[in-house]
Amino acid sequence: MIYPQPSIKCVFIAWRKLSRRTELLSKYTKCEYVLFKGSITYIDLAYRTMRYIDRYRPRVIVAQLPPGPLLAVLTILKRFYGYRLIVDIHTSFLVYNDIKSWVLNKPFRFFLKYCDNILVHNDDITELIPRSLRDKTIVVYDPWPLIVEQADMCKESEDCIVFPASYAPDEPLEEVLSTISRSDLDIKLYVTGDWRRRKNLRDRYGSNRIIFTGYLPMDEYYKLLCKAKAVITGTKREYTLLMSAWEAVAFRKPLIVNKTRTLEKIFKDYAIFYNHKNPESIIHAINMARDTKIDEATYRKLLDITLNSIDKLLKIIKTS
Repeated sequence: MIYPQPSIKCVFIAWRKLSRRTELLSKYTKCEYVLFKGSITYIDLAYRTMRYIDRYRPRVIVAQLPPGPLLAVLTILKRFYGYRLIVDIHTSFLVYNDIKSWVLNKPFRFFLKYCDNILVHNDDITELIPRSLRDKTIVVYDPWPLIVEQADMCKESEDCIVFPASYAPDEPLEEVLSTISRSDLDIKLYVTGDWRRRKNLRDRYGSNRIIFTGYLPMDEYYKLLCKAKAVITGTKREYTLLMSAWEAVAFRKPLIVNKTRTLEKIFKDYAIFYNHKNPESIIHAINMARDTKIDEATYRKLLDITLNSIDKLLKIIKTS
């Protein structure tokens, strides 16, 4: 790892990469971004984190959660180093898919009361924050405006759609793949992300119409979004907003997404919604997206609420 120069004002700390959100937020707020990776144990990660803080003495630390042990470590160190502690809570810190996720996060929710501020990704998830902590909870949307300049370079689109896949259990990827493979839709679907996480999906659905790209460098990924007719994505889990949905907005592409309460509240005027349990609904949404034009007023509204939310975080950091 390349360390910044000693004595820094603020730093975003992560123990694993969940999405581009943390990296983009650090860029927007002009903070350092440190991703500790490659360690086998949480003890090693805790030790490396303590060494970093001792050396650079940041005044503000923004922690990406999960995992929960990072919150415990930073809470303890806060007593010795006196920094402002802000936590950026991803949905998986509060909503669990399996016992491992529960063990690594649920017991550590206790430490939230020692944080100075709590960041969440949408209004709905504040329901899961204890009432006593909601006054210091701030909704900060993903900083997609930072990638708009990439979208401005787009030329003509092709008759293809992109599914930016995480291969997570809550993602309706197989439902979409199954529907397209059995349909007569004359369109290509590009599925990005590391298909090795669910190799059986590529083996079953890979074809000349369904192309698994694997993990793409960021410039190639942006080029693919540029040429797409639309972006399709989704989650079966409530309280979750998707960076891939915001990327569709940034590139002014029609957004095809399954309907949840959380997603509908934000994207009701922008997205084309489908029912992931209904193949006809998926096909109908794809066909609608191919002829959809982006409404500029709706785009500007999403841009304004995003910038206003991030500016709240920026103000906290600047005044700390």
